[in-house]
Amino acid sequence: MFAGLTVDMILFFTAVVGSACFFVGYFMNIVFGAQGFGVLGNMLVLFSGFVIGLKLMDYLPSGQVPTNMVVPAAICVAFGALFLLSVLKRKMLPT
Repeated sequence: MFAGLTVDMILFFTAVVGSACFFVGYFMNIVFGAQGFGVLGNMLVLFSGFVIGLKLMDYLPSGQVPTNMVVPAAICVAFGALFLLSVLKRKMLPT
């Protein structure tokens, strides 16, 4: 994924993804309310899910996922992680 990028481009990409995760985490905090993890918690879950998604796409053989679908697939992994953790949080709360 980052094979042809320089160090400053990788840091720029990380900063853009981190800020996007912050804003999406803010909006998901409005949607989830008490079921969420707060703004920074949602941001960290989304960011770590995105990074895990990128690493999973790197482990797949090169022909399975088209190049233009790597980032959307990683975004889906990030939202899936947020959904899974919020469902687990809801199941762990006393009723």
